[in-house]
Amino acid sequence: MFTINSGSETPESSAERVPIVTVVIPTYNRARFIRRGIESVLKQTIDNWKLLIVDDGSKDKTERIVRKYVERDPRIRYVKQRKNRGVCYTLNHALSLVDTPYFSQLDADDWYEKDTLEKCLRKMEEGGPKVAVVYGNDKVWKKKRGNRLKYLGKKKKRQIRGKYDFITFHSMIYPRFYRTEALRKVGGWSTRVPEGGRFAEDRQILLKLAGRYRFKAVRKAIYNRLNHESNNSRIENRDKYARVTRYLYKKALKRWGDKYKPRFVWVRGRLKVGRLIKK
Repeated sequence: MFTINSGSETPESSAERVPIVTVVIPTYNRARFIRRGIESVLKQTIDNWKLLIVDDGSKDKTERIVRKYVERDPRIRYVKQRKNRGVCYTLNHALSLVDTPYFSQLDADDWYEKDTLEKCLRKMEEGGPKVAVVYGNDKVWKKKRGNRLKYLGKKKKRQIRGKYDFITFHSMIYPRFYRTEALRKVGGWSTRVPEGGRFAEDRQILLKLAGRYRFKAVRKAIYNRLNHESNNSRIENRDKYARVTRYLYKKALKRWGDKYKPRFVWVRGRLKVGRLIKK
């Protein structure tokens, strides 16, 4: 269902193929970083993708930067919201616009390896309809002065084996390559959570999906993650994350039959579930 990019086609000719995946970049004031992510999509080894950039009311130069890419490639679409509503609202807006079988989230300060979409598509199609999420290993970078990058190392992610295994799986998974139909069946992202859906959108949707679908891991580094001073997960937001985390885990366990209660622990400044206790 997908084709390898030979490098000899123009964006116009490759866009004639039926797109199979939409890469969604939700962004808010990430003009400093967003070029790298867009360029990584343009360099993919497959052609039949769309890129949807949903701007959550940025006040910086994001629109000016993105418009230049929109003019160059018909596969790229830019949508700007009038005011900042938070990442869950933004992703739901994106979901309402996606018309491809797969939806791949790319954070605006991160970027893909050149074969990220190809590897995710292969793994998803091998897994069949019960697989709703594909992820892989990720490379971690730190922003230095002058936009220079320092490589910090690779984060290897094991295979997640079921919903209760995911509860105690502390690392976040990247990329988050979704089956679009599954996202819609679980109702997308909710803003009716603590902090109005501005934090832990990744954990929220994955807990929803884990109760009904399987996750599959690609055993390669296929995502690049950037640490910088304005990451949403910075230390001053830890109490907000903790409030959302408690809510999401307790709600998921209750939804799954209320058989366990979570024992929370702090791990490197973030609240996690250390273990599950049978009721």
